[in-house]
Order: sequence, then structure tokens, then C-alpha cells
Amino acid sequence: MRDYDLVVLDLDGTVMNPYRREAVSAAVLEAIAAAEALGVKVTVGTGRTLDYIRHQMPTALHLPHPVIATQGAVIGDPLTGHVLVEQDLLAADAYALAHWVDDNNYLAAFYVLDDDGHTHVYRNQSGRDRAEEELLEHLLGHPAEHAPQFVALLDRWAPHPPIKVIVWNHPDYGVDVAAALEERFGAHLSITRTHEWLVEATAAGVDKGSGLRKLCDLLGVEIGRVIAVGDSDNDIPMLRAAGLGVAMGNANARVKAVADWIAPSLDEDGVAATIRQWVLAPHGTTA
Repeated sequence: MRDYDLVVLDLDGTVMNPYRREAVSAAVLEAIAAAEALGVKVTVGTGRTLDYIRHQMPTALHLPHPVIATQGAVIGDPLTGHVLVEQDLLAADAYALAHWVDDNNYLAAFYVLDDDGHTHVYRNQSGRDRAEEELLEHLLGHPAEHAPQFVALLDRWAPHPPIKVIVWNHPDYGVDVAAALEERFGAHLSITRTHEWLVEATAAGVDKGSGLRKLCDLLGVEIGRVIAVGDSDNDIPMLRAAGLGVAMGNANARVKAVADWIAPSLDEDGVAATIRQWVLAPHGTTA
């Protein structure tokens, strides 16, 4: 009997380069295919949106299983785009956050899910130079529409509170936006760092760990028989919830501290090494 039934992979910093679009490593794709051939499901748990997974992955993973998207706020079918689980911010919390961002003039993005399950992204500012703008576009994952005032945006989307909010934590602000967000909204929202310059907010109690638990319920998989792999702070709840939490070699110290095993880095195909070690090797199989 195999030890694990499901492998859940973060994307940025785990499967793909977080700073630029690159093809997913052939070694990683081969290891995923080998795990699937053994009957072990492989999917992703990411802050990226369901639309991004469907349409903008540099090299499609072609996985047939539901994915955890938008920091656990969405679980959906990556092939059809059908949303299985959606957890928006409460309207009152969304308005409070919008007022705070507008008043402080922080660069931010609000993500709204429409009735058809498509994600709309709105930004209040552009990057200050071309390099910063290109990085923003890659990190946000979608072409963004301009919204000079987020409170007005929420009025326009009243039946659809945002699914997620990102605030740019730029060093030039002179304040740690993550700490400020946590102090102001930590009792009402889940706040997490996803990049050295990005802080993300979802509804209270919504993170990759809660998303993993919901995914396991949908798939009928015991959470103790799950391998979760990640590299950033937002992956910590997922690694803690899984039966085996794996930190990438390029993960920060906080992620490594909660991990059960440390994989090689992204550049060393750490995902492939994880699958070989914990899924394929017990069956005498290599990818």
C-alpha cells in the first residue's frame, strides 16, 4: 500500500520561477507523470488565480484534478474553470480595507470573481519604471484594469466582494505594510507575505491550509496521506496541514522550520526530487 495519495505543489518558487515566465522543468513534468501513473494525484496549491492556472501557465501541467487557487479562497477545475469552492471577503472587511488603501495611497490590486468564475483584477497605480511594471504584471498574473479609488470599485461590484487583495510592500514606503495590515486587519482577515514586496489578504481563516482541507474533502483523501511542497510564508499553513510538509531548498527559514523534509532548490528540480523520494522510490520506480 502506498504511503501518499495526493501531492500538492505551490507554483511560484516551487514549480516555476517567481520573477519571470519560464517553462516548467522537464524533470518535474516527468516526475509528475510517473506519480500519476502510480495512481497518486498531483495538483497545485497557489496564490495564483484559477484563470491563471488555466490560461497563463508557462508550460501547462495538464493535471485533471481540482486545484487550490487564490490562497485557498478558490478551489476549481483547471480544465473547465468551474469553481467548486469560493470564499470572498466579507463586504464590511473589504470596504474597510479599501478605505485604508485609498487613504494611504498604497499600490494595490483587488481581485473579483464574477458569476462565470472569471477573475477581474484592478490596480490603482502602475509601476514606477518599466522594470517594476513588468515585475508587477508577472506577479499579479493578469492584465489589470485601472481603479483610481477602490471604494468606488467595490460600489460597482457590490454583489461580488473581492476574493483577494494584494498590497505592494515596497521598501520606499518606509513602513512594513505587512505589519501594518496585520495590526489593523489581523482580527478580520488572513494576512500573509507571498513575496518580499507583496502582502495578500483573504477572508478570515482562508489560507492554503484551509484550502487543502476542503480539497481533501472533495477528493475523499485523508489529509495525512498528502504531500505538500512550498517555499514561502503563505505555504506554511498547507505544509502544517499535510501529512508530509516539504520545504524547497530556496525556501525561507520560517518555511523550513515547519517542514518535515527539505528538498533541493527550484533550480535543482526540488519537486522532482520530492516525488522521487517519497512517491516513486518506495515502489522501486524512478522518473
